[in-house]
Amino acid sequence: MRIISGKLKRRSIFSSTNMSIRPTTDRHRESLFNILSNMNVIMHAKVLDLYAGTGALGIESLSRGAQSIVFVDYASEAIQLIKKNIKLLKINDVTKVIQKDILKDLTYLNDNIFDLILMDPPYQYNYIEKTLSHIANQQFLNSNTLIVAEHAANESMHVPAIFQRFDSRQYGKTKFSFFQLRN
Repeated sequence: MRIISGKLKRRSIFSSTNMSIRPTTDRHRESLFNILSNMNVIMHAKVLDLYAGTGALGIESLSRGAQSIVFVDYASEAIQLIKKNIKLLKINDVTKVIQKDILKDLTYLNDNIFDLILMDPPYQYNYIEKTLSHIANQQFLNSNTLIVAEHAANESMHVPAIFQRFDSRQYGKTKFSFFQLRN
């Protein structure tokens, strides 16, 4: 697996053979970050990468100009992969890694304000719906925070009323949904 663009372009990162840590493919990641670049949300952004896995989404955003990344995952293997990738790329000064169950509590993030939240949870468990419900009750959003969720194209979800899904893009069996706070 490699970084697609930016200052870390073409740098390889560690991945896993464990299918429960399913990284976003290079092609899908490139498509997503082209969209985000066109929306002008990456440069200088404070990014939260939930269900971070290998950390590829957060690292890609850092490579393209994000200011800082907080990675959160519950799986020990994912946490170790993220730490290895941070060390490999020498980006520990702008990253933080947290091992917590995202579905139980997010209050530990309330000392931050995030501009971009990326989430790539396991497919077909309604984790996006549950995670958005948790996010809605926290203090780490600003009025322009963009939330991007990667999920199975056939996965349906009920979004909490505080959020609006303003766009979605499908790539084969994968879909990216884009959310913001309602005005």
